[in-house]
Amino acid sequence: MKKIICFGMLALLLCGSVSVSGSRIDLTSLFTKDLVRVDITQGDVVLPRGVETVGGTQGEWVDIIIPRYRLQELSNLQLPYTVLIADMDSYDREMMGSYHTFAQIQSILQDIATNYPSITSLYSIGTSYEGRTIWCLEITDNPGVDEGEPGVLFMGLHHAREWPTVEINLHIANNLTSLYGIDSTITDLVNNRRTWIVPCVNPDGYYYCHDLGNDWRKNRQYFPQYGSYGVDLNRNYNGSSNGDIWGAWGSIGSGSVTHDPYGETYCGPGPTSELEIQAISNFFAENDICASISWHTYQEELYWPWGYTASHTPDDSYISSVGTQIAQRITRQSGSGTYTPKQAYGLYPTVGDNIDWEYGYSHYVLGRATFAYTIEACAEFHPSASYLNQICKENCDGGLYLLSEAENIRDTIVPRVLPPILDELPNDADGNYRVSWQEQNPSANPDYFQLDELNGLSIGTDNAESGSGLWTLDGFALSTSRYHSGSSSFKSRHSDADVSSMTTVYPIPVTTGMTLSFWCWYATENNYDDAFVEVSKDGRSYDILDIFTGSSGGWIYKEYDLSNYSNESLFIRFRYTTDQGTLLEGFYVDDITPVADVQTVTTLSSSITNHFYDITGKSNGTYYYQVKGHNSARGWGDFSTLERVIVSLGDDLTPPVTTCTLAGDMEGGVYVSDVTVTLTATDDSGVDYTKYKLDNGIWTTYTVPFVVSTNGNHTVLFYSVDNAGNTETEKSSTFTIQQEVPPVTITIKGGLGVSATIKNTGITTLTNLSWTITLDGKNIFFGKTKTDMIVTLAAGESITIKDFVLGIGKTGIAVNVGAAQASATGTVILIFVIGVK
Repeated sequence: MKKIICFGMLALLLCGSVSVSGSRIDLTSLFTKDLVRVDITQGDVVLPRGVETVGGTQGEWVDIIIPRYRLQELSNLQLPYTVLIADMDSYDREMMGSYHTFAQIQSILQDIATNYPSITSLYSIGTSYEGRTIWCLEITDNPGVDEGEPGVLFMGLHHAREWPTVEINLHIANNLTSLYGIDSTITDLVNNRRTWIVPCVNPDGYYYCHDLGNDWRKNRQYFPQYGSYGVDLNRNYNGSSNGDIWGAWGSIGSGSVTHDPYGETYCGPGPTSELEIQAISNFFAENDICASISWHTYQEELYWPWGYTASHTPDDSYISSVGTQIAQRITRQSGSGTYTPKQAYGLYPTVGDNIDWEYGYSHYVLGRATFAYTIEACAEFHPSASYLNQICKENCDGGLYLLSEAENIRDTIVPRVLPPILDELPNDADGNYRVSWQEQNPSANPDYFQLDELNGLSIGTDNAESGSGLWTLDGFALSTSRYHSGSSSFKSRHSDADVSSMTTVYPIPVTTGMTLSFWCWYATENNYDDAFVEVSKDGRSYDILDIFTGSSGGWIYKEYDLSNYSNESLFIRFRYTTDQGTLLEGFYVDDITPVADVQTVTTLSSSITNHFYDITGKSNGTYYYQVKGHNSARGWGDFSTLERVIVSLGDDLTPPVTTCTLAGDMEGGVYVSDVTVTLTATDDSGVDYTKYKLDNGIWTTYTVPFVVSTNGNHTVLFYSVDNAGNTETEKSSTFTIQQEVPPVTITIKGGLGVSATIKNTGITTLTNLSWTITLDGKNIFFGKTKTDMIVTLAAGESITIKDFVLGIGKTGIAVNVGAAQASATGTVILIFVIGVK
């Protein structure tokens, strides 16, 4: 669903009010946010898109915050609702006096650290976008020293309007310090735990919402390209880290998350993109934390992972039991009953939240146990001062229980066996060698290992013409609808509220200079439905290389440097996610390089009790090995990265021979098209690798043919090394490319939108010319870019292209037709463009 702005409403809003029958109506009230309870007893319902869900009970009701002008959408959907709080801004300002200012919060923390220096340490773990400190208070008998004590992290205020969460954390800090040496339980917990308290994860949001009196949820990062502020910090963590595409950062499905920068649950431009989440994530990874609570408001409930799926975590029995015990110690605000414990998915699906990331990243990547909980405290966002003391005391009781249980969590939970680290294998001359490895997390206590040998591993390009056997397809499929080469490509699933993916079956050993490249075509709902290309060393936690949304305007070539992963082995994954709005054609990918294929995978043994395995009698060749560990508590862990050995029997003193082949359209001794460069190396004992350098670039490991498109003189330097270590003398190949810019003229005009007349001034028909109109003005609300294709344009013929716009102010106008360009400036006034020159 695109953001459609009514011209009349826009004009009226600029006035601020309008006169009707002698009375003036404040139009800004239409944008006032109300807290509304929606009745969902009628069954599965779809809420208006982009509204902020803040609480609910499955099958009964859901609370949302919605601008007043959108209430009619609820009526149109026949959803009964009740307004709980009319005007959230006024509500915030009415209650702000019961809560500390940000300056007071800092003073309280500093006073605690000053008054109790022997058991506290106050320090910054990061800085916000507006320069505010993210404070962490450590409480233990020997702060700053890792004595092997169980670590527990308490956090407040991911969301700006959830002020009581700060007060709860300050209350816990005060209790642990002021009662130390007085209360035996508190004294024991301080002496035998490391407790870290981050009362305000989102200091900019708190200042803007509480201190300045503006209702707000997100942080305050500004995005000039959108003219919007803020990311939902509890959607910005790097997903569940368990390999499940539905739990990966940015996956939408039916979750409460969006890629819309204006949305309240905007997950950000990338995982862990926000300074605040970088601070928390780095702190979490650097410290041994076995349990945590992040407080939110409101619901009077406690949650444990997973939040993205109804499936349970591997530790569900224990983590839910501890969660239940915490909840039973927190009395409701009404004084009757205690908080409700449940799996986080039971509220509404979320992706990118802290508890899924903390649990998943600990379990699958760090190889340790972390029981992570969210507490939705209070019966409302901002309880009055008369309730705060009870709320803080009750939640402190829950926190103290987790502190007491932390030692059992650490000592009784057996972690997964992380992928072992294979020792480097030198080249071998007799066919007899030892493969050995080291454990990453000995505390997993593996009882045996499995070693696999991969033979005949080759790296090439997958052009989607030989089936899908090199990929694990989860929603993607071969398609003949569109393709860059041949007659097919891979295409995402075409479904609303969905996540689909394709992942390489075999890991790819990355060498120095290796790049990932492919061609893609996509048409998605811009900033709502997204495609991703991502890589992973373990198949669990992925690094996103790029994100695609909107329209590609045809097939486009993408290339990414993999140098940061040299000597690792990577899985490549393409992922596509959609929400419940407009569904366009989707994402296609073709001609993917590099993709690994393997002739045979042989398990040499799955019951190795040592940290090595001896191999004998191997013939000439290149072999790869991977190892994984097993323990009785978790079963098999994940495979290690690949390690290679080259076996070369006998003496080989002859270097390899490499030839260079150029392919393209040539006229008069120069190429008038792109040039494809193919390097072919031969050697009796086998080629280890081939290197090349284009012009003044860097030496790169050759894997597949590459394309040169730039006009001018070019030189390719290249050489190969064989398995015996013989190095070929460097060779070169030179060529010239002279491709003409399309013979067209471009005339830009204004009026109703922007138009441009394209004329073919050449003597032949032009085909498949992509064109783009781009406006760079700040206040362009609609029509900032438009891309399409001119299928044919005969010699001497003209065609007019057009872009309708909505905005105000001066703008630059750029028109690209193929490689031809033209530019102008003009002024946009609503839907008209004037003064083009």
